Amino acid sequence: MSFVIILLVCVFCVVSRCARILCAFPTPIKSHMAMFEPLVTELAKRGHQLTVISSFPRQVPSRNIHHIDVSSVLGMKIETSNVQDLAATAHLVWVPFAIYSFVHTIPMYSKIYELQEMREFLESHTEFDVILMELFETDVTLGLMHRFKAPTIALSSCPAYPWANHRFANPENPSHVPIMLTDNRAKMSLFQRLKNLAYLVSLELVYYFLIKPMSQVEANNYFGKDMPDLIEVAKSTSLLFINTHHSLYGAKPIVPAVIEVGGMHIEEAQRLPQELQSFIDGAEHGVIYFCMGSMLKATTIPDDKRDALVKVFSRLPQRVLWKWENDTMPGKSDNVKIVKWMPQRDILEHPNVKLFISHGGLLGTTEAVHCGVPIIGIPFYGDQAGNIEAVASHGAGLRLDYNDINEHNLYDKITQILNNPQYAENAKELSKRFRDRPQSPLETAVYWTEYVIRHKGAPHLRSAAVDLTWYQYLLLDVIAFLLLLAVTVSLLFYYTLKFLIKRLFAKSAPTNKTANKKVKKS
Repeated sequence: MSFVIILLVCVFCVVSRCARILCAFPTPIKSHMAMFEPLVTELAKRGHQLTVISSFPRQVPSRNIHHIDVSSVLGMKIETSNVQDLAATAHLVWVPFAIYSFVHTIPMYSKIYELQEMREFLESHTEFDVILMELFETDVTLGLMHRFKAPTIALSSCPAYPWANHRFANPENPSHVPIMLTDNRAKMSLFQRLKNLAYLVSLELVYYFLIKPMSQVEANNYFGKDMPDLIEVAKSTSLLFINTHHSLYGAKPIVPAVIEVGGMHIEEAQRLPQELQSFIDGAEHGVIYFCMGSMLKATTIPDDKRDALVKVFSRLPQRVLWKWENDTMPGKSDNVKIVKWMPQRDILEHPNVKLFISHGGLLGTTEAVHCGVPIIGIPFYGDQAGNIEAVASHGAGLRLDYNDINEHNLYDKITQILNNPQYAENAKELSKRFRDRPQSPLETAVYWTEYVIRHKGAPHLRSAAVDLTWYQYLLLDVIAFLLLLAVTVSLLFYYTLKFLIKRLFAKSAPTNKTANKKVKKS
C-alpha cells in the first residue's frame, strides 16, 4: 500500500512539475496586457514560477509572479487619447506612413534594458523553461531569446503582421487572406485584392528597411556585437498565439505552430454592481452600451459629434450606458447613464443589452461576439476597421465611419439594427460558433505553453518552409531549372532538326546534278 502511495506521489510530482517562465510584455497599452494577464494568472495558479516584464504591475500580488515594472522608461502609459487627434489620422490608408509613426518607439523600448532591475536580471544566472513574448511592432525584445536560450512562444494581441507569419512560414496569400491594417474581408473584389497586395508589400518594405534594422542596432547595443541577425533569432520561435478565431475572421491556411486563441481574455461573467444591475434590469426596451475602449477618451469627442449622439439617444426608447470620463454631460437625456468605468464583459453578458456601439477594438469586439450582441463600429486606426468588417460580414453589425457621424446617419444605423431582428439572430449564431471549441481559448493557450515545455520547444511543429530562402519558397529555382531545361531541349531539337535537314538536302544535291548531266548528253 505504501509503495502505491509513493508511486502516486512520484507520478503527481512529475505531472505537476513547475516550470520557470519569462514573460516579456512591455508594450504600454492596457488592452494588450488585458489579453496576456489571464494566461499569466492561470499559469501561476498551476504552480509555475513567472517573471513578468511589463508596464502594468499586478493589482493583486502573487507569490509565483515576480514583476519587473518598466513603465518608468516607456513614458506615459497609452491609456487615453484625444478622439479628434485620432480622427485626423483615420483617413491615412497608405501603410508606410502609418507604420513609420511607430518607428520612434523602438529606441524607447530599448530603454527598458537601462533599468537597474533589468540589468541585474540580465546579469543573473536564471534559467527559463519557456519565454512568452509579445510580437508587435518592434523586435528589440528578441534579445531576451538570445540571452536566455529558452524555447519561445510569441503572442499577438491583434491579427498578425506579415513579419509574424514569416517566422512560421504561415501562408499569407493576398488573394484571400486580409492583411493587417486593411478593412478587407476574406471575399475580396478586384480593387480590394489590389489594395491587399499593396498593403502587404508596403508592410514588408517598412519592416525590412525600417523596423528590423533599427531593432537590430538597439539589440546590438544592449546584447553585444555577437548578437545574431534578429530574423534568424525570430525563426527559432516555437509557437504563435494569435488573438483571432476562424469563426469570426473566416477560414485561412495556418501551420500547426500558429494557434488561434481569440477570446483568451474572456473570463466567467460576474454579477454587476447593484446600480448597473438595476439600471439594465429596469430597461423595458433594452439597453444600448456605448464605449470607445480604454484608449479613446470620450470627453474629447467634438461638440457637434457629441450633440448628434445626445440627440439620437434622447429619441430612443432604450436606455443607454455611456462610458464618459466626467461627472456631467451637456444635454444628457434621462435615459442616458454616464459612468467613468464599467465592467464591459459583464454588461455585454446581460440579456437586456441589445446593441454595443464601439470603436472596434479587438478585445471588445470579441467580447460582444462571445455574448451575441450586435455591434455598430466606429473605427479609428489599426485593426479596428478590419474587426468591424469581420462582424459585418456575418450580418451581426454595421460600420459607421467617424466623419459620417451625424444625427441622421447615427439614428439610421441604430434603428436598422434594433428594428431588424435578423441582426440579433446573426449575432447569437456567430456567438455559438465562436464558443464551440474543444477547449476554451485560455485552456488552449495553457495546454500549448506546457506542451512546448514538455517537448523542449516542440521543434517537430516547425515547418520546413521556415528554412527556405524566398526564391526557394516561391519555387523560383525550380521554375528557372524547368525553363532552362525547356530552352535546352528546344535548342537541341532545333539544331538536331536543322542538322538532319541539311544532311538530307546535301545527299539529294549530287543526284540532281547527275540527272542534269544526263539531260545535257542526250
